[in-house]
Amino acid sequence: MTTQLRLSLLLAVSFVLAGCGGDSTDEKPDTPPITGKLETIFANQVTVEFLAQDGESQLAGTTSGLYWRAHPDAQWQLRSPTNTAVKGVAIIAPSYYVAAFERDDIADDSAPSPLYHSQDAGETWTQIDHNFGGEFHDAIRNLAYDTGTDQLYAVGSTSLAVTDVTATNWTLLHGEWDGFATGLRLLYVDSPRQQVWFGGQGAVENGYLVRYDRSSGTVQEWHELLPAPATFIGGLVHPLTPSTVLFSGEGGIVLSTDSGKQWQTPMGDVDHTFYWDVVLADDGTLYTAQYDKLSAEQPLIVECSTDNGETWVENDLSDETSRGGVKSLMLVPRASETMLYLGLWDNGIKAIALTDLSC
Repeated sequence: MTTQLRLSLLLAVSFVLAGCGGDSTDEKPDTPPITGKLETIFANQVTVEFLAQDGESQLAGTTSGLYWRAHPDAQWQLRSPTNTAVKGVAIIAPSYYVAAFERDDIADDSAPSPLYHSQDAGETWTQIDHNFGGEFHDAIRNLAYDTGTDQLYAVGSTSLAVTDVTATNWTLLHGEWDGFATGLRLLYVDSPRQQVWFGGQGAVENGYLVRYDRSSGTVQEWHELLPAPATFIGGLVHPLTPSTVLFSGEGGIVLSTDSGKQWQTPMGDVDHTFYWDVVLADDGTLYTAQYDKLSAEQPLIVECSTDNGETWVENDLSDETSRGGVKSLMLVPRASETMLYLGLWDNGIKAIALTDLSC
């Protein structure tokens, strides 16, 4: 072997050894910093239509049953008597829940709508033998508990009814058990003023809003506040200025500052975008979020208002998730900040700190 060939082989071996071993002091490249504002709270690809808190415990009503966890750092557990969609949850007392579920076959109205109660935070459930819907077995579409009277309210297709906490014997307050409509969904009990707000969509895709006065038994209705097709789903009565009310749904948000005598539409005729709910932070800022019924693949847009709902600022978080349709909202305080939980269409629950939103 020639001297030149030996040198070539030695050089080749040296390069191979250097490539295999390397210098022990070499550092790996830095991991790119995490810049996302969204936090994943519930990673399941489920649709979350209800969010509620029972002390430290949290509840998530999904289209495949009720989930529960003991505190914000605990694991979620499926605590549901059925795997059908949750239609409403009322928290009567700590660990005491009444929940309405969708039927296995939504066309089968041969029996009353599935209704259950649990007194151990959902570990065990008992089905309630009840008469909501009368002989027509109208489906329960939402539930709400009145802490002032210890009564439970529910809405159906066109009906508002009330019962005690046993939820067995229901009294029809408004509407009909066999009413024909797309259905009611909004149900908000204003206990201090002895009023119940409810609403939804009528038979011709018309959104309508109703206020029931418990002391007099009278109702007042509002129609065509938003252009059809429209519906009402969520909202609130402002706790500090109760003459201010906001209700949301398909087509935008309606606002009244005089208890319904006059209405504004700060977000009206918005190309039939849905706003499933409105929540109020301690500092008076209002939050809502958008939803489009056409596809789960959609932008995530959270909006906020610092002037009681008259003007709104959009926060586009679409670069952080491809499935941004929001169907429920909940504010959750943490040690140093407050989080806005976002129940999503086929995307579980995300959250964002209020300090990360521009209002």
